[in-house]
Amino acid sequence: APPKAKAPVKAAAPAAPAVAASTAAFAWTSTAPLTVDAVLAHYEAMDAALVSLTARFEQSMTMKETGVTSRVEGTLAYKKADRLRIEHVRPEPQVVVADGKDIWIHRTERKQVVQASLADWKNADPAIGNLMEFGSYSRMLKTYDVSLDTAAARPTLLLRPKAGAPGRDLTLRLTLSAATLFPEATELAVGSLSVRTAFAELAFNPVLDDKAFSFTPPADADVFRDFKPPKFEP
Repeated sequence: APPKAKAPVKAAAPAAPAVAASTAAFAWTSTAPLTVDAVLAHYEAMDAALVSLTARFEQSMTMKETGVTSRVEGTLAYKKADRLRIEHVRPEPQVVVADGKDIWIHRTERKQVVQASLADWKNADPAIGNLMEFGSYSRMLKTYDVSLDTAAARPTLLLRPKAGAPGRDLTLRLTLSAATLFPEATELAVGSLSVRTAFAELAFNPVLDDKAFSFTPPADADVFRDFKPPKFEP
């Protein structure tokens, strides 16, 4: 008898990216009208569930008084708590690593490394501070006066310091994803400085190696330790 034909072998489905924890808490499925209280409740669930995050980003900084503008593009990886790795691809290669205590900035083409206290750098540089709010959006909504911009094309929150709080000239606009309510773009205005950050290809709770958040200066780099960043004055 002729041999039986073998059934075709189905191609295996591509493996899903490894995740460190469930991502179910990030989906926004309600059809009710959006309110600030609803966003806050959703952010509390997201903040509790968030372990890690990766994304591509574009960030621009503009000084309105001088018209000076800078723009960077790259990728970022975040892991609770206060661990961040940023790799700039434009305008020049640069690696920024925060390990929860210190921040390291490696200007690769210049072979320079700067090390500073992470707390000092966050206080001095609104751009870095703005990139490290992942996992604490619910706290922000409780700290600031929050309003919902119903005239915007996308769900948008506007945050301002509460009455009597310092920094009354600060505003933070969050443009939210319709699928998750997670901010897809943030616009921070402090005095004459404007910082806009847009995120793409967001991935929630990917498994990230802790080694990505440690840094050892290359042997051929000039290293400047305990750098004291000048505080931004709006």
